[in-house]
Amino acid sequence: MSRPFSRRTLLTHGKVREIAEVCRKADVGAAVFVNTLTPVQRAVLASMLGCLVFSGEDLAVYGGTA
Repeated sequence: MSRPFSRRTLLTHGKVREIAEVCRKADVGAAVFVNTLTPVQRAVLASMLGCLVFSGEDLAVYGGTA
C-alpha cells in the first residue's frame, strides 16, 4: 500500500472517497465490511458513505446460522 490506512476507517482516504461515490451512485442503503469495526469506525464510515455500515461480525450475530 502506498499510503497508510486510517485507524478511523480501516481504509485510505482515497478508498473511502471511491466507495462513497459508488454508494451514492448506486443508492446503497447499507455497506458491509468483512473486518470487525469499532463503534467509532462504524460511525465515521456511515457518515462518510451516507448509508448504514455493518461488519461481518454483525451478520454473524444478527443473521442467524447459514
